[in-house]
Amino acid sequence: MKVIKTISEVKQLDLPLSVMDQLIGHILEPWSGDLTQAEKFWEEVSTCLVLIEPSDTDQELLHVSGEVELLLSYAVNNPEYVLVLNDPISPFLLALTVHTDLGSGAYLLAPMSSDTHPARVLKELAE
Repeated sequence: MKVIKTISEVKQLDLPLSVMDQLIGHILEPWSGDLTQAEKFWEEVSTCLVLIEPSDTDQELLHVSGEVELLLSYAVNNPEYVLVLNDPISPFLLALTVHTDLGSGAYLLAPMSSDTHPARVLKELAE
């Protein structure tokens, strides 16, 4: 599992190109595609992306920090939305959770092939 705190770091993830394009589109959507404004917002209100990697297991998720555990809990129990980022070989789930009035929150990204508890719950909620 990775916790990514900047959009620049998100862009460096090893994801299928079609998934990356859709992911960046969703991240930038509130700012009409303005990367500078989005990066500024992420920094000011502590937005992040939590990536559940294909090799992650529920056992490993039991050992995350308290902050990450809270983010996972919010994403699973109170997502604003859950989408499937389509890719012919490796589709991903994307969930957004907002947990402060200022808009601070987290994106949760997981491969559809993941058998972790968060991914199983979010699959059922995907639009």
